[in-house]
Amino acid sequence: MLVIRLVAGRELRERVRSKAFRISCGVSLAFILAVAILPGVLSDDGPTTYDVGVFGQGAEQLGDRLPVVAGQLDDNLAINVRPVADAAEAERLVQAGDLDAAVGDNRIVVDEELGDRLEFVVQEANRQVVAEATLSGAGVPRDVAGRVLMPQPLEVQALDPESDEDTAKEGLVFFGTILLYGQLLGFGYWVASGVVEEKASRVVEILLAKARPGQLLAGKVIGIGLLGLVQLVAFVVIGLLTAQLTGSVDLPPETVPVAVQVVLWFVLGFALYSCLFAVGGAMASRVEELQSTTTPLTFLAVASLFAAMNTGGNPTGQIAEIATFVPFSAPMVLPIRIAAGEVGLGTVLLAVAIVLISIVAAMVLAARVYAGGALHLRGQLGLRKALRAG
Repeated sequence: MLVIRLVAGRELRERVRSKAFRISCGVSLAFILAVAILPGVLSDDGPTTYDVGVFGQGAEQLGDRLPVVAGQLDDNLAINVRPVADAAEAERLVQAGDLDAAVGDNRIVVDEELGDRLEFVVQEANRQVVAEATLSGAGVPRDVAGRVLMPQPLEVQALDPESDEDTAKEGLVFFGTILLYGQLLGFGYWVASGVVEEKASRVVEILLAKARPGQLLAGKVIGIGLLGLVQLVAFVVIGLLTAQLTGSVDLPPETVPVAVQVVLWFVLGFALYSCLFAVGGAMASRVEELQSTTTPLTFLAVASLFAAMNTGGNPTGQIAEIATFVPFSAPMVLPIRIAAGEVGLGTVLLAVAIVLISIVAAMVLAARVYAGGALHLRGQLGLRKALRAG
């Protein structure tokens, strides 16, 4: 245990002092602060307002109808109606930017293009005014024509409505999953690069004279894992505090349990991925070879992220159910399914058991490959050869 602690301490000190670690911390922290602050800065809770001119025959009726149709379409959509004398004045005001559009004489005047929402409002308002005039001309009372053309909107009854708190919780979990993916992939690669750097610099020869390969590997995984865990906790705390202080994001009551869940899944996910990345590092003899030896693991992590993204949109789908029991994707998929309330305790425990068994198997594999490839300094080492040498 003393050797493992010494190796872990060395990894912590070396990584904290590295320029790459400081740069990655700065970039990650900037991203987290942007996510926590920008929604409040960029959000626009006020209504979207359009200035529309009306002219020609039926301008008064059309001007009265435009705000009504806009309100029915969207509570945050408003139309400011401005009567204009004729088509020439309408064109002048639109070109000058004083009006977003002008309506009259069976045409809509715009400068460049008419947005979809504004076009719908104008076309629907014009349709209602023309239909009402036609019905009135046929002897239908105006109030009856109005009720026919503008019925009371149907009430939407949701049998299982999703609360704002549930939506916020699922969004928080999804962001945590993205952060988890970045931490697993980034620190897993650090394990691989640490292994191959020691081989390339011949430091591993000195270390192996004092400790067994398994002890070196365990110390490396624990040291880098602790650093990743501390960084993840710090990022989560800073992000949540920033969001709370700025009020840019409404944090649900389950924020703390969700954060704890993300941290716990990082521990399990890192234990699995770091051992596999150590295998990739042991199979390479130079840093330049890491790309080829760790590419399969990168594909696994990216595929797991895509499974998590699919689960966010469909937590009961087939992909979500399968990914729950795949050890590489479970740390990213399960938090989302738990937040959605789509998995029971038995499913969670079974998935955790599968991940734990996979971690043990990965540790055994990593120890053998590391032992067989630690002193291999020429060319890329095959997995079978490394296993035989270990």
